[in-house]
Amino acid sequence: MAVDKDVIIFGLVLLLLLLFLGGLAYAVVSNNLALAVASLLVAALAYAVWKADILLRLKEYERAVIFRFGRFVGVRGPGWVLIFPPFEEYRIVDLRVQTIDIPKQEVVTKDNIVLMIDAVIYLKVVDPAKAVLTVDDYKEASTLFVKSSIRDLIGGMTLEDVIGSIEDLNKKIHEELQKMAKEWGVEVVSVQIKDIDIPERVRKAMHDMMVAEKEKRARTERAMAKKIELEAIKEAVKDMNDRVLLYFYLETLKELAGGRATKIIYPLDFSTLAKAISARIGGVVPPEKVESDLKKYKDVIEKLLG
Repeated sequence: MAVDKDVIIFGLVLLLLLLFLGGLAYAVVSNNLALAVASLLVAALAYAVWKADILLRLKEYERAVIFRFGRFVGVRGPGWVLIFPPFEEYRIVDLRVQTIDIPKQEVVTKDNIVLMIDAVIYLKVVDPAKAVLTVDDYKEASTLFVKSSIRDLIGGMTLEDVIGSIEDLNKKIHEELQKMAKEWGVEVVSVQIKDIDIPERVRKAMHDMMVAEKEKRARTERAMAKKIELEAIKEAVKDMNDRVLLYFYLETLKELAGGRATKIIYPLDFSTLAKAISARIGGVVPPEKVESDLKKYKDVIEKLLG
C-alpha cells in the first residue's frame, strides 16, 4: 500500500520538532550555547521541510527534470524523488500519448475558396530532458507548425485536389512535424485533418455539377444503347422481304400511337406516316422507301387500322 506524501512530510517535520525541543531543553539545562544554536537550525529545517515541496511522488508515466542552481542535473522518477529547495527546482513531464486539438482556421485555396479546417495531433514525449531544454512548449510549437503547414499546403491546391488528398496531406504534415519534433525529444504518433467546412454555395455548386455529370453519363449510355439498337435494326432490315417490312412498319406505328393506332395514326396520310416510321427506327429505312412499301399495301393497312 502506497504511503501518502503528506504523512511522510508530517512525520519528518514531527521528528525534527522533537529533536529541536529535546536539544533546546538540554542546551538550557547544560547552558550549552552551541547546542542551542544547533537546535534552532533543526527548527529552521523543520519549517523548511513543512513549507517547501521537497518530496515528490511521481507516477509510472511521470518524470521530473531536475535543475540545481539553474543547471540541468538529470531526470528522476518514477517513485519518490527528494528535492532540496531553494537549491533545486523541477519540471514534471508526462510520457503518455497526448491529444492536441487545433481550432478551426480559415484557409484560402488556390481557386480562392475559403475553407474552415481543424486538425488533431497525437504525440508523446520520449526524452523528457530534450522536451524541457530544447523547446519552451512542445505542444504550442507543434500546434503552430501544423497550422502553418495546413495553410501553406492547401493554399497551393484547388478545392477538388484538397478533397481528394486528405490522407496525403495528413501523411506529409506528419512527416514534416516529426522531423522537427525529434529534436524536441517528442514522437509524433499521428496528425489528422478532422473536418473541412465548405461554404454552402460551393457545396450546392458541387452537388449540381455531380448531378449534371451523372445525367451526362446517363444520356451517353442511352445514346450508345440506341446506336447499337439502330445498327442491329439496320442489319436485320437487309434480309427482310416486303411482308416482313410491312409487319415491322405496323409494329412501329403501334409504338408511335401507344396502342391507339386507329384513333391517332389512321387520319394521317402515308407520307406523314412514312416520315414518322423512318424517324422512329432511326432512319435505317429512308422515308421514301417506307412510303413506297406502305402504298403497296394501302388496302391492307386501311383495313387493319379502320
